[in-house]
Amino acid sequence: TYQVDMAAFGLDVLGEDNVKVVAGYFGALCIFAGAVLRPFGGNIADRIGGVKALYFFFGMVALLVIITATVPLPFFAAIFVLFLIMANLGMANGAVFQLVPQRFGKDIGIMTGIVGAAGGLGGTLLIQTLGWSKGTFDGYGAGFMIFAAVVLIAIMGISLVKTRWRTTWGVQAGGKI
Repeated sequence: TYQVDMAAFGLDVLGEDNVKVVAGYFGALCIFAGAVLRPFGGNIADRIGGVKALYFFFGMVALLVIITATVPLPFFAAIFVLFLIMANLGMANGAVFQLVPQRFGKDIGIMTGIVGAAGGLGGTLLIQTLGWSKGTFDGYGAGFMIFAAVVLIAIMGISLVKTRWRTTWGVQAGGKI
C-alpha cells in the first residue's frame, strides 16, 4: 500500500490521518508541473511546429496514462509518472496556444478563452471519470484508459486536419504549423 511506501521514506506521519492533505500536496505538485512547463511547450512548438509538438506531447501522455492504468507502481513512481503526465499536458497546452493565433489572427482573445475553457472542462471531466472509475470498478484503471483513448482520438484528429492546416494557415500567418 502507499502507506507502507510512505513509511519507507519516513513520510508515515503524513499517512492515514492526513491522507487527503498529502494527496492535495502531490496534486498541487503535478498541477505546478503543467503550469510551469507550459511556456517550454510553446517554445518547442515555435521551433518545430505546433502539430509536431502536439504529436510528441500527446504521445507521451497516452503512453504514460496507459502505464498508470495497467502497471501497479510504487507510491513515488506513481507520483513521478503523474508529474510527467501533467508536465506533458502543460507543454501541449503551450503548443496549442502557438497554433491559435496562426488560425485566428483577428480573434485571438475569444479563441484563447474558448481553448482555456475547454481545457478546464476537460480537467473537470477527467476528475469525474476517475471518480466514476473508482466507484464502479474500485480502481482508477478504467478511468485512465478512457483518458488514454481521448488522447489517442486527439492525435487521430490532428492527423486528419494537419495537411489542411499547413496549406491554409501557414501561408496566412508565416509561422510553423
